[in-house]
Amino acid sequence: MTMKHLANYLPKVLPCLLGICLIPCAYGQDEMHHFTANVGGGYTSVVGGIGDRLDGGGNFQAAAGFNFNRYLGVLGTFSFNQLGVTRSALDNLNVPDGNGRVYTFTVDPKFTLPLRGRASVYVLGGGGWLRRTVQFTQPTVAQTIVFDPWWGYFGPALVPANQVLGTVSQNAGVWDVGAGVNIPLPRTNMKLYVESRYYDGLTDRTHTTVVPITVGLRW
Repeated sequence: MTMKHLANYLPKVLPCLLGICLIPCAYGQDEMHHFTANVGGGYTSVVGGIGDRLDGGGNFQAAAGFNFNRYLGVLGTFSFNQLGVTRSALDNLNVPDGNGRVYTFTVDPKFTLPLRGRASVYVLGGGGWLRRTVQFTQPTVAQTIVFDPWWGYFGPALVPANQVLGTVSQNAGVWDVGAGVNIPLPRTNMKLYVESRYYDGLTDRTHTTVVPITVGLRW
């Protein structure tokens, strides 16, 4: 076959080849919704220099966004991370206990790759605001009023509590990158998602770097 014949056939053959290549993707596409939201929770690890002072803990995440098409979108995410304080940090400060909290709000462009079925994988990255609060406490007791119908008692009682010795908070910028997978749930438009992100908070002296792994529902 000469180049001239090949040039005549290409306009007819290419659309067919393109259609064949797109068949698997067509099976993987469901109805696209422009607006999306998700909520979830999981475990947060602390990495980098801040790991000498803060321990890992739990996280809560809520997000909402807009899909421009099946592949590109933007997501605004709020996350809350409840952390601990390392024993070495507490000993250095001579305090009995403490806890840390990290709040973030980020806006992230998002790229999604549909898979077979209604599943998909995605990557995202962006930046925003971070607030880190560290609180030092000591055990104590507090008086409260209790009512116990079984014993027929109504009156004051002492219950365990934490006395706050001091609180340190700092606001800073933060950037983040992450990736995840969406797994369709049967008989519903909702999807189970599993996601991991890396947050680098630009706090003074030591950056606040946390890696939350989150499992939740997306719709």
